[in-house]
Amino acid sequence: MSVKRTAFGFLAFAAGLAILVIALKTLNWLPLIAQKDLMRRYPDFEEMRTSLGIREVLVPSYFPEEFRWPPTGILAQGKPYPAVIMEFEGSKAGKDRGIGMMIYQSVEDNFTPGGPMELSRVRERATYPLKGRSAILDVGFCGNGEPCSRISWREKSVRITVLARLTPFELMKVAESMLR
Repeated sequence: MSVKRTAFGFLAFAAGLAILVIALKTLNWLPLIAQKDLMRRYPDFEEMRTSLGIREVLVPSYFPEEFRWPPTGILAQGKPYPAVIMEFEGSKAGKDRGIGMMIYQSVEDNFTPGGPMELSRVRERATYPLKGRSAILDVGFCGNGEPCSRISWREKSVRITVLARLTPFELMKVAESMLR
């Protein structure tokens, strides 16, 4: 009888603990539903603009043929500060069709999204005049050892960064095409 009572007590304790864990996880998830302006994926620019109130997002008018338009992924947030990330896949059938270019824009200067592309080693850094703005051009290698380049500049109150598996010259063409 005491073995049954001990087993029942153990099962009751385990069930109560499971219910408590589920309740805590649900309570932790509720703020994410209420705060729609935290970083999340959007199907298109219009829904992102409507949801977050981010009106101006710079996009390139020159687009290298290696990449596909529209962006494969659009991630954005309104809090703690506005930020938009656009991801572009390769378009050639023979090439790796993973993310090959990212354009991110943020009010915060130190915003780096990480994710599928990141400049892991900078080989060379230079200041570059970009249509009257001072830009920083980094040439190096992405995490997978592939050569990639990054250019970053400030446009009004927003820091814009273009990171791609492109030559620095192609990358500068993309960046220049974003400015009028």
